[in-house]
Amino acid sequence: MNGSKEIIVVSPDQYKDLARKLSHEISKVPGCNGAFWNIKQFEENEFQLGGNRYAIFIGNADENSITKDFLPVIKKINNKAGACYGFDGTKALIFGEGKLDQREDFKNVLKESAAITVGTSAFSTVGAGIAATSVVFLPIYLRKLLPWPILVFSYFRRKKREKELRTEQTKAALTLFLAENFDEWIGLKK
Repeated sequence: MNGSKEIIVVSPDQYKDLARKLSHEISKVPGCNGAFWNIKQFEENEFQLGGNRYAIFIGNADENSITKDFLPVIKKINNKAGACYGFDGTKALIFGEGKLDQREDFKNVLKESAAITVGTSAFSTVGAGIAATSVVFLPIYLRKLLPWPILVFSYFRRKKREKELRTEQTKAALTLFLAENFDEWIGLKK
């Protein structure tokens, strides 16, 4: 790795625990330093980015205004049943869409995410190792093995389910990004 890399994880309040844990795990990687910033901190310090400073934005455009700003700029966003992730230059986006019609397809993404997190996948990347070190990135529905009933929900229950799905998709997207793209993104050589 060429020089020390500082990776700033920027998230809204609802993902701050996830962002803090991620920045902690990143800091364990030799040559990397992780930091958690809320959206306001990022906006106040954005001018300091560049060089060996990278930023991961967690949350969709409704949850994180910075994500909204970078969505048009980052051309290649992987979307696996609503678990979305992509990067361009020093910026990466991680978010869930929360569309209830994605639930069935998302079950396969959960299996892929779980394989990475619980260690049944070969860890050929530093990013996969980061994801595997903590169950925090394993979506809760797999941890609890809860089936998702197909029901017609009231508006408020539907909104709650969408939020829960979006959170789980975000966790899966983070795991997949770390395993598939993290090393390339920060320029680690295999």
